[in-house]
Order: sequence, then structure tokens, then C-alpha cells
Amino acid sequence: MEVAKKTGMKYLIITSRHHDGFSLWDSRYTDYDMASTPYGKGILKELQEACEKAGIEFGTYYSICDWYRPDYPVVYPSPDYSFREEKKMDAATQEQMDQYITFMKNQLKELIEDYSSFLIWFDGEWEWAWTHENGMDMYAYLRGLKDDLLINNRVDKGREGMEDKRRDARLEGDFDTPEQSVAAFDRDYACETCMTIGQQWARKPADKLKSKKECIHTLAQTIGGDGNLLFNVGPMPDGRIEQRQVDRLLEMGEWVSANQEAVYGTRGGPFLPSPELVSTHKEQKIYLYLLKDPGKKLKLPFVKGFKVKNAYFLQNGQSVSVERKEEELILSLPAGLPDPIASIGVVELDGPAGEICPLASKTN
Repeated sequence: MEVAKKTGMKYLIITSRHHDGFSLWDSRYTDYDMASTPYGKGILKELQEACEKAGIEFGTYYSICDWYRPDYPVVYPSPDYSFREEKKMDAATQEQMDQYITFMKNQLKELIEDYSSFLIWFDGEWEWAWTHENGMDMYAYLRGLKDDLLINNRVDKGREGMEDKRRDARLEGDFDTPEQSVAAFDRDYACETCMTIGQQWARKPADKLKSKKECIHTLAQTIGGDGNLLFNVGPMPDGRIEQRQVDRLLEMGEWVSANQEAVYGTRGGPFLPSPELVSTHKEQKIYLYLLKDPGKKLKLPFVKGFKVKNAYFLQNGQSVSVERKEEELILSLPAGLPDPIASIGVVELDGPAGEICPLASKTN
């Protein structure tokens, strides 16, 4: 949690139970948990208390599918090893599933009431045994336990594959969860980009880590699209975070700390994200993240009715001259930008930046 705090993280999601069905807490509803190991107890309470001490929100991932319990009706492995074989939900199978859902609800109640989980992060909803009706029922049940609980879109059938996003109002879930790709710009529906610090989920000793630049640009592209970043870090077998991952996280944290005004409490836009530029805004300020050096002039489309009061770089306070030509802003930039990874220009307006509708990040 000390590393997480120094990185600038605001919440944590622990994989409390993955597809193997093993629970990382002392559950009253199964012996297939950490309390039944030689360790003798669960780890969630210590982690939850450490989060509280660090001022970090504590949330839990929970898999809907289960490779262990006999009352979950999907048989493993399926003939083609896809784990997605379709079967008919007959009366006997439905009885199994009802029993399994009761078990799920009991465990999820533990996570919410005993461990103060502020968010339930579902996964494994793709299998035939889990239906839209199951998702609606589970969402209503959890909302009844804790009215301000956050629940991701995988409680229901709101995605197909790992990156697709649906906008079907009939499907439950408070936010989208695309994996290994930055979500598209969206101010209307909450979204959380799920990205790994390496090339895969969990830890692999020889896994290639993303560079400092890749990590910071991933964060910038995510918040510029009006989303949150869920950044996956896989611990080693003894629970520690690998030192090279710690080093990368602290590099991100140093950058975030120096630029937090443009990160926390902002919304994405008004300029749509591009490989060269993303933006955030707060009150009467627009923050321009320059991910590539645009040269001497940065030309941006703009709207009538707003005046630019001031412009400067966040990192060093250097003033930037701005010229207005009808519906275009032209910023004159210095030869050397203050940050080789992502320089942030601040444009102060005479009105709320949030009233500006999304704009392209380039002029014609």
C-alpha cells in the first residue's frame, strides 16, 4: 500500500476469487480458502486495513465462473477447450445453478459487510450458464446490501470478447471495462481501462515491462478519454511486488505527483485524444498533454464565445503566447519542451471549460 500510495493510486482491486474458485479470505461458506491452508487465515482484512490507513479505497474482483465447485454447471474442460460449450438449462441444471448463485451471494455479502469492499469487479460472465436475468438479479441484490456500491459491467452480459463495449440500457453495470486497449473518448458512461504493467495478466519472471513512457502515455490517453486506469500488477509467490515493477510504479508516481493538478479531479477533453495530444479540463482550465513535440506552432480548433486569459506550461511555469484566428487557437511553443515524455500546457479561459463540446485535436 505504501508503493500504491507513492504511485498515486486512489483505489485497489484485489483478485479475491479467480476462476479456480479459491477464496483469499476466511469464508464461512467454503473450506476452499486461505484459512484452510497452513497460513491459517485470510489476507483480505490486513489488506483492507492497510488501504484504509493509506487513504486508498478497497475493492474486490470476484469471478462468476468456478472451475472447482460441482454445483456450477459448466463442465471443464469443454471438448474444444474453449470453456464455453453451450448446454441446455434443464430443471436439474437450473437447480444446480440456483444453489451456486446462493453461494455467490453469501460470499459477496461477506466481502461487502466484513471487508468494506466499495466495488465488486465481476469477471467470467461469458459462459452459457450465466444469463442476463442472473446479472439483473445479482445487481439488484448487491445494490440492496450497499446503495453506493460500484459494480462493473461484467455482472451482466454487457460485453463479448475482451474489449467490446455495449451501450444497451437494458444491461446492468455502472462502468465499462475494456482490457489491454485504451477506451474510446466517452463522457456519457463511466469507463475503466484495464491494462497490465507487462505483457500479460499476473506475474511472469521474464515478462517484458512497459517503459516509463508507455505507462505514462497509457495513463494520459485514459484520463484524456474521460476514464480511469486500472493498472494490473502481479505479485511474486511471496506476495511482494517485483522490484523492477516497483521501480516503474514509482517513476509513474513521481510524474503524477508533479502534474497532479492536470490529473486528479479533471474530466476528459475538450480535445479528442490522438497519438500526439490528449486533454483534460477542470473549472476554467484546459490541460494539454503534448505526447509528441508539435514543433513551433500548435494549432487547435476552438469555439467562439470563449477568451483565453493566460497560457503556460504546468511543469515550469513558462509562458506561452496564444493567437486567436476565428475558430482556431495557435500556441507558439519554445524550442525545448519541459518534459520529454509528456509536457502539459495550461490554457486558462474566461468561462467553464466543461461547457465546450468535444473538439478534434487538429485543425484542417
